[in-house]
Amino acid sequence: MRIIYKQTDDRGGLGSFGVKDCCFKRLSLERDKKRITKKTHHHTSFEMHFVTEGFQEYEVCGEKYGLERGSFLLIYPSVPHTVISCKPDTQKYSITFNKPIESTSSCLFGKCNGRVSDTLRFISEEALRKKEISSTLIENCILEILVWAFRISGLKEDETEQKQDENLVLSMAKQYIEDNVELNPSVSDVAEYCHLSAKQLTRIFNGFEGISPGEYIIRARVSRIEALLSDRSLSLRQIGEIMSFNNEYYFNAFFKKYSGMPPGEYRKMTGQ
Repeated sequence: MRIIYKQTDDRGGLGSFGVKDCCFKRLSLERDKKRITKKTHHHTSFEMHFVTEGFQEYEVCGEKYGLERGSFLLIYPSVPHTVISCKPDTQKYSITFNKPIESTSSCLFGKCNGRVSDTLRFISEEALRKKEISSTLIENCILEILVWAFRISGLKEDETEQKQDENLVLSMAKQYIEDNVELNPSVSDVAEYCHLSAKQLTRIFNGFEGISPGEYIIRARVSRIEALLSDRSLSLRQIGEIMSFNNEYYFNAFFKKYSGMPPGEYRKMTGQ
């Protein structure tokens, strides 16, 4: 077993989400046979398992759940469970944490989406780097996974926590747009990155920004074009290519539609 992350402070990203005592581990059956508890037991914390290789079978409240590659199991606090079987080549990640949520469910079982699988790989790679910023990056990744898990589980949070959560998601979405604005991201691209539907993302943007995410993307693209126009070493054609327009005509038409004038005229008017 390798402990990749252990929460030492209730402040910051995980703390603002109400998460305490979070621990993220990587396990391999070949090395960790003696760490697998086959007696029925329970915890006062949430326990979440992600199998990346092999197969592991759990029994939770009399129901059996087979975790193959790409599967996850979220077990709620105080719920009896046990490991029934495990293949020798099994590799998995485990997250334990506390969060004050009331639920009548015993567990949540399903398949990870592509984003979660990529995030797990990123955490593992970042842990090997052991850079000063690695702990912060790993914590943010764990937060993304937990947000995804609670959303798909349908757990209701109080309004204050929900607002904090939505604020975090909004920040994630805006940063993603800023980082990828030259690639012309779609609303669906941003929603998938935030583990939301396009409808949910639109509700959050309308609530906090007063505009749709589509409108936010357009404004961000226009703003980036204006910044590029200040670089006299770049031709209009080059700027259009940087901003992922198929040709100069579509670039000119887009900028004129949303700024009121062609990019060449804008450059002359602003002395850029």
